[in-house]
Amino acid sequence: MARRFLLIIGFFMLLAFQKTEAQNVVFDTIGNAVLTADTIVKEENKAKPSKTKKTHSAKTATIMSACLPGLGQVYNGKWWKLPIVYAGLGGLGYLAYNNYYEYSSYLHAYEYKTGDLPEDVTLNEHEADLANKYADSQLQTYKESYRRDFEFYTILTAAWYGLQILDACVDGHLYTYDISDDLSLSIDPYLRPIETPMPQYAQVGLSFKLNF
Repeated sequence: MARRFLLIIGFFMLLAFQKTEAQNVVFDTIGNAVLTADTIVKEENKAKPSKTKKTHSAKTATIMSACLPGLGQVYNGKWWKLPIVYAGLGGLGYLAYNNYYEYSSYLHAYEYKTGDLPEDVTLNEHEADLANKYADSQLQTYKESYRRDFEFYTILTAAWYGLQILDACVDGHLYTYDISDDLSLSIDPYLRPIETPMPQYAQVGLSFKLNF
């Protein structure tokens, strides 16, 4: 009696188990089981697109430095170069402006001494002092000297501007390049088998590896 009772219980448990498995099966239009619900969930999880890592662009760094000095250096993570960029531009720009101001002052003083000063130009106090202090030839000499210095510092300012653009471009290209201080040389033995008829032979030697 007990054996029959256990058989009946086992039979109903087997039916319940098969019914549970059947609920997880997905049938196509002709009644063939194709996928289970768990498989669909897994496939949906795999279908999610992965986030792509944003790449560093040397072209972007170059354009940013061309539009605003130092901006490309900030984009490359070289914040410490920002004071150097503006110190150079500020210093050279000031020297160019100062030489242009002195050139204009000596030019007006020279034109006043030679009678070529335009009617709409009035000498300021500094230009009047120069006209009273120096002769025509001296004013001409100083005027040309300041003009050359103005052109020289203007060229240097433009060169410094271009140099910071080039620096941003180079740093952009080397952004992902390994420039660590790890300089090491490793020497390891190696054994290379040679495919020959019996008996087999092998090459024995040393392997040199330089990290820089």
